[in-house]
Amino acid sequence: METNFANPGFWTYFIGSYAYYLPFVLTMVWAPLALFGLSKQKDMTTIKQMIWSLVILVVPVIGPALYLLFIDTEYEKKFKQIAVGGGLAVFAIVWALSLVSHI
Repeated sequence: METNFANPGFWTYFIGSYAYYLPFVLTMVWAPLALFGLSKQKDMTTIKQMIWSLVILVVPVIGPALYLLFIDTEYEKKFKQIAVGGGLAVFAIVWALSLVSHI
């Protein structure tokens, strides 16, 4: 059976659903981690905490990732690199597979 844009196959639906839902899942995992780490910051002013809270909540995937990688001091560096880097790697793989699934 031929798969094209008019008649997508299982693979297209499967990868497409991952590509669609993965940013939501990453945000649901990273945002609470970032907000919890932000609440534990002792050396940051209230204004900076409010600004970072807005960035984490308003800029869905990029805000929490930036905070966890560059600002957070609550979690170990290796944990943050694996959590954010692994999520971004899976996102890149799914994105590439979604491009290939349309060929």
